Amino acid sequence: MKKSKIVSVLIGAALFLAVALPVVFLESVIGGFIMKVFGFRYDSMRSVFLFFLVTAVADAPLEILAKALPKAMMSLGWIRKSGRFVLWYVLDMLFEMMTLAGADLLMDSVRAEAAGILVVSALSSAITVWLDRKDEDSPGNEIKENKHGKD
Repeated sequence: MKKSKIVSVLIGAALFLAVALPVVFLESVIGGFIMKVFGFRYDSMRSVFLFFLVTAVADAPLEILAKALPKAMMSLGWIRKSGRFVLWYVLDMLFEMMTLAGADLLMDSVRAEAAGILVVSALSSAITVWLDRKDEDSPGNEIKENKHGKD
């Protein structure tokens, strides 16, 4: 690899971290507060941040799948546009619940209750779908609904 490519990759990684880490921190504070209402216990704020960081990393590929699967089903004519957003929300919420529960099982420094996981997953997925849906509904980004994959 050339030196300029390595520098570009390092700058890109630094920019990504500069954006991603504050977002994860904000999610840790808000999500941790909401989950605390439902019995979330933790040893330190560092544990909460690590909990949500692990969850964000594990959930990233699942979030892509949750968005792509309903989009593919709609393009095949299996579901309508409204059904696509409902399925997207449900899949995203289930995947978020799985990653939160998995992080809870793997980390001894946090203890999350099912109600807290459910509420945070529902809110997080609602925000994700709402923000991404605004981009999806913008002109030029629509998939034309068709029957049986035909134009």
